[in-house]
Amino acid sequence: MNDRQKQFLTLYRTLRHKDQAKFYQMRCDEFDRAHNQAVYMAAGLMALTAIASLLTPVVSLEPKWIWPVLGVLLPALSTALTAYNSLYSFEPQSKLYHDAMLALRKAEAISIDAEQAPEAEAEAKLAAYVNQVEEILRKEQGQWGQLISQLKPVEAPQRAETAQSTETPPAPGKEQATDASKPPKAADAAGTTDDSQTSEASETSEAGKPNEKAG
Repeated sequence: MNDRQKQFLTLYRTLRHKDQAKFYQMRCDEFDRAHNQAVYMAAGLMALTAIASLLTPVVSLEPKWIWPVLGVLLPALSTALTAYNSLYSFEPQSKLYHDAMLALRKAEAISIDAEQAPEAEAEAKLAAYVNQVEEILRKEQGQWGQLISQLKPVEAPQRAETAQSTETPPAPGKEQATDASKPPKAADAAGTTDDSQTSEASETSEAGKPNEKAG
């Protein structure tokens, strides 16, 4: 391996490979810690619930209503913590980062092999090392789609169906009123005009006749 290839290998292994592995380790520890805290707190609350239930008929400390309240409140808090842990998927996310971190650790053997290879084989082994690391990173990104698909959000009500159900039917006389308010048709208007002209003509002819003499 020549100097140029060694420089590239050192930079890639430090700034890409080990830096990403360090990020995976940090996220894995964070989600493991959050998962353990949620599980232990939920278990502790359930244990306190059992203790409160046992002490309710025995202990006569005032106020007495505090023990039934604790028997109801503590299980509710335990259930809320369990739901919170499931909602944020602390354990699946920790497993995803853990698998990617282990895969990057196995890829270190390829980088050592490429560093110790002769100059004739160094180029091919260096390309194999880079391809292996990039494939691990692509798989880690692709698994996020599967994780998100498992978290089904609450479906919102369909607005179209709601709007159709809330629409009120038209009143029975509404269509008739609409028809009555429409202008008359052309044929009806023409007939009305002809009748008025005929009546006017007859009145004019009667007015033009001479008056008959009285008997």
